[in-house]
Amino acid sequence: MGRPRRSPFPFFALMGLMGLVLVANTPTALAVSWDGAAMAPLPQYRTYCQTYGDRDPGCAAALGGRSAVSLGMDRLNGKQNSLAMALYIHRQVVADLIYVKEPKDVWQVLGTIGTGMTGDCDDVVMTTISRLLRRGYPRAALRATIVELPDGGGHHLILGVRLPEGEVFLDDRHRWQRTAAELQTAGYRFVAQEVPGQSLWRRPGQERPLPPAGETIAALVQAASPGV
Repeated sequence: MGRPRRSPFPFFALMGLMGLVLVANTPTALAVSWDGAAMAPLPQYRTYCQTYGDRDPGCAAALGGRSAVSLGMDRLNGKQNSLAMALYIHRQVVADLIYVKEPKDVWQVLGTIGTGMTGDCDDVVMTTISRLLRRGYPRAALRATIVELPDGGGHHLILGVRLPEGEVFLDDRHRWQRTAAELQTAGYRFVAQEVPGQSLWRRPGQERPLPPAGETIAALVQAASPGV
């Protein structure tokens, strides 16, 4: 006996709800400029690239990735690569995860050969990136980001997603996307962000002022881009 067909209505209803939330929370400017001092990647990231560099174009050749691999546009555009779908995939990974505090921090793509679905925040980020790459998302627009949690909560990994309007962050501690300003208000401190295709990460620079009257958001975003 065949399995009953599942109605697509719940999926489309969820995507519609996400669309409403995304419209209501679209960023109007980049609140963090990643033009500060360079930082060597963490050993966990190096090990990740040695393991997954053949499938993740964000890994620089010097770290174990493939050379001359296209990273795509550094902003999402169009319905095919939508923020709503990225958020949906991220929530799927969070729901699938069996959270385990690892005695030795290892960044994994969950569900691949040799791994299960146990892990923590860094596994959520790298698995989300992997699943989005399989859907055709540009790697240059997806950036692993290190933050420091409030109240001495330690370091944490979240996913930066770059849009034409700015940058938002997907965090397993929040159901919906958050802007940098919202996370900073909640007590987060941004530490560093990967630059896909390069072997060095970047620290945040000085906060940029709001654009003067008449200046377009697109111009501000272009000026804030690291040019990757």
